[in-house]
Amino acid sequence: MKHHLKIITILLIMIGNYSQSQTTLNDNVTQEEITQLGFYIKGEKGYTSFSSINNSSFPEFKHLGIINSLKRTNNQLELIVFTKASLESQLTLISRKLSLIIKTEEIIFKVSPLDKKNRYKLTSVTEIQDGSFLYFSGGWNQIYTVFLGDKEKETVKFFSNTTMKPAYTALYNLKEAIKSFPENKKLSQLLPVWEKIKKAESSNKDFTYISKIWKKYKGTEKVAQKVSYLNEIQRKLTNFLTRYPKNEKGGLIKQYQNEINKKLPKLKKMI
Repeated sequence: MKHHLKIITILLIMIGNYSQSQTTLNDNVTQEEITQLGFYIKGEKGYTSFSSINNSSFPEFKHLGIINSLKRTNNQLELIVFTKASLESQLTLISRKLSLIIKTEEIIFKVSPLDKKNRYKLTSVTEIQDGSFLYFSGGWNQIYTVFLGDKEKETVKFFSNTTMKPAYTALYNLKEAIKSFPENKKLSQLLPVWEKIKKAESSNKDFTYISKIWKKYKGTEKVAQKVSYLNEIQRKLTNFLTRYPKNEKGGLIKQYQNEINKKLPKLKKMI
C-alpha cells in the first residue's frame, strides 16, 4: 500500500500544477481532449478529472460541494493518467462510501500504456457502486478525489436513512453536507428530523446513566452510599427534566422521585 501511494506521490510531483488546474477543469472530456497532466475517470459522458482538496486523511462530507462527481453507465472503473513519469504495472487507490464511520477499501488498478505518448489506461476488476469517494494521497495535507454518482442525490439518499447511529454523528455530518448544498431543500428538511432523533438519543443516554445509579442504590446496604446515590439521582433528575421536559420516561421518573422523597430524609437521619 505505502509503495503504491509513494509512486503516486512521486507522479504528482512530476505532474506539477495539478492541484491548481484539476478542481474545475476537464469535466466530461474525450481521451483526445485531455491536454493537461493528471488523473481522469470515465463516466457516461466522457472523462472527469480528480479534484484536489486540503486534507491529510480522506475526503469528508464538507468536501462534497467542491469536488467533481460523475455518472457512469455501470459500476466499473476506468481511468486515464496523463503523466511524464513511467508507471509500474499496477497502482492502488482508495474508495470510501458515504458513512458515519470511516470504511475504506483499497482498489488495485492494472496499468496499460496507451498509443498516445505519456497516457496510461487504468482498469480494475473491483466494481464500486455510486455513493463513494475514490481518492489517493498527493502528499502532505493534500488528497485527489472524485465522487462516484450524483453527489447531491446520493447525499440526500444517505441522510434519508434515519435509523443510522449515532445520531449526533449523523447530525454533525448533515450540517456539513448542507454547507455543501445550501440550496437543497430535502437536506434542509432532514435537519429538524435528525435534531429530534439526536435529542431522543441523548435523552436515552442520560436516563440510562440515572438508571445505573439507581441500580447501585438498590444493590447496596450501606446507608451512607444509599444517601449518596439518592442525592446524585435527585440532581440528575432535575437536570434531566430541565433538558428534556417532554420525554417518555414519566413513569420511571415518578417512581424514582417518590422513593427519593420517602426514603432520603429517613436515611439521612440514620447517618
